[in-house]
Amino acid sequence: MIITTRFLKNIGILFLGLSMAIGCSKENDSIDDVDNEISKEEDKTEEPVAETPEEEVSEDETLLNAAEFIQSEESLSISAEALETIDDTFVAMLSDEDGKITFFVPSNEAFAEFLTSLKEYTDVLDFDEDLEKEILAQVLKYHAIIGGANFSTELSNGSIFETLQSEEIKITVDGDVYILDTTQLQARITTADIEVANGVIHIIDKVLIPESVLADLFPKASLIHLINNSEDLSMFSDAIIEAGLESRFNDGEYTIFAPTNAAIEELFATLGDEYNSFSDFTNILEKQALEEIILGHAIAQVIVRNDLKVGELPTLIADDSIAVVEGAGGLALQDASKDEANFIDFDIEASNGIIHTIDKILIPQKALLLIN
Repeated sequence: MIITTRFLKNIGILFLGLSMAIGCSKENDSIDDVDNEISKEEDKTEEPVAETPEEEVSEDETLLNAAEFIQSEESLSISAEALETIDDTFVAMLSDEDGKITFFVPSNEAFAEFLTSLKEYTDVLDFDEDLEKEILAQVLKYHAIIGGANFSTELSNGSIFETLQSEEIKITVDGDVYILDTTQLQARITTADIEVANGVIHIIDKVLIPESVLADLFPKASLIHLINNSEDLSMFSDAIIEAGLESRFNDGEYTIFAPTNAAIEELFATLGDEYNSFSDFTNILEKQALEEIILGHAIAQVIVRNDLKVGELPTLIADDSIAVVEGAGGLALQDASKDEANFIDFDIEASNGIIHTIDKILIPQKALLLIN
């Protein structure tokens, strides 16, 4: 076969075309690969980006303030009601988140026990007069310490804090943490360290009572009321009534040395069968003697046990006195008969004086002469 120059030229052109076709194909494939890679990168960048979380709310902003916490707790509902009863000043302080406060809050059981102990009030709503609301406000403010949040770790044994009410409370630690008020009775912290936005709350099992309102909340009975309602002084009560001296002991302040029933029974045994009660003092001399006997048991000043000293004490009888002496068992009283009366109980407090009970009836000189 004769291979001409023209044939070779055509073959060369064919191979050149094939080479170019193959080259283009590879180039297109490379371009496609690059496009695919770019597409993949774009897909990656187009994935949704997680939103930046909002700034977390601080813990202080989520806490209730002291007033809000008390109002929200069913177990503190009586304290919440008491806060609503008084003026808004204290509640505003418990709501103020710019300051720090420590508040000892009585539980419902503690507040109910407190109300039960009162003669004039059975509910916090009974504190309805302005003066009564102020008394309740004084009680509540006595539970608050301002100027800091005192958690239980800061309540050390023997520490003393001034309250918002102005009187002090004392902390004792004996396993549990206790608060002592002016009554010297302990209130135990039953739930400690409740953090609120403006301080800390401790729940306690007793209402704290400041001295300033003690007499208003727990008025003492009068001397006569105490004597009339004492089973062991019932015969002395009969003697006072028989002598017509009840009103005398309601006017002024006195110390009364009150003989017990056993002591008076000894007097009747000494006087004989004609005298079995004070109603047997019938004639004028006997009635006068009875009055002298009663007045001879009282002095016109209040003397507590610690102030009793050896010496003479003037009685309510003119120019009469009884002597405080050193007896076999301690201090004793001596009357005109020179017999000694020993003390049984000291310091029974009344609104207008004090009572000390004794084991012998005192016979003043004038009564001794009248009886004999």
